[in-house]
Amino acid sequence: MKQKKYSSQKTRSQHTYQFFKDRRNDPAWHADFLRVRTIRRRNFILKSGLSLLILLIGFTIFKNYRQPSTDKAIQTNNLKESSNSAETSTSKITDSSKTSSQASTQQPIIIKNYTRYSNYSGNYQASADSCLLDFEKGTLTSTGATKQQIFYFDKVILHPDNSLVINIHGNYHYNADDGQGERQKLMHLSILLAPANKKIQQNWQTGTKIEDTTDTSKNRLTFANSDDNGKTFNMEPAYTVFSDNSTTPPAGQSSYTTLYTFTN
Repeated sequence: MKQKKYSSQKTRSQHTYQFFKDRRNDPAWHADFLRVRTIRRRNFILKSGLSLLILLIGFTIFKNYRQPSTDKAIQTNNLKESSNSAETSTSKITDSSKTSSQASTQQPIIIKNYTRYSNYSGNYQASADSCLLDFEKGTLTSTGATKQQIFYFDKVILHPDNSLVINIHGNYHYNADDGQGERQKLMHLSILLAPANKKIQQNWQTGTKIEDTTDTSKNRLTFANSDDNGKTFNMEPAYTVFSDNSTTPPAGQSSYTTLYTFTN
């Protein structure tokens, strides 16, 4: 029998439960193991509940056909009532399952036509600097105190809560103050953007629910970085900005770790 496989948030690949279980003590895989174990337990409970309902209906039908013919009419009515009750219970269980797993079953959408979101274009201001987002050109321009930086869209992802994740790259210009002048390095960032009147409902990378405490009257965005040249992004700090409504950067950290608000 083919073993069921589950997607890994770490590798974006599918593995068996035993694969995750064997790595449960590895910090890099522990979160994936807990998530997969929760999915397995939830599916087991749902399957067990449905199996009990099927057994109950089967037992009721069997008992009905064993009654004397004089009681058939009464038993038929009871059977109809029992079936209706079972159908209602099944519907409730199914609806409950859909509600509890709705966020996890909804899938993100890759946006190819950036211009659909041109109304999100404009200036976004943070406490220390600002940036210009342009969906028509597919660019983000940083307009802080240092030299102007230009980043280019690589991928735009729409999540079920209408938030956007925009992966970008660009040559970051900087001066190391070592007498060797200006340098540049390839930099990969990810933009987490929430439209006005919409709240981010969860960390779509990990599936963890969050409470968006930012001012939803305007578009908001923040950034996440990548440690592997844009293959994956650590989105946790970006979602934390929304849950904490971080408007000033922590001491010694980049202003990218703050909330940028749409100004025009």
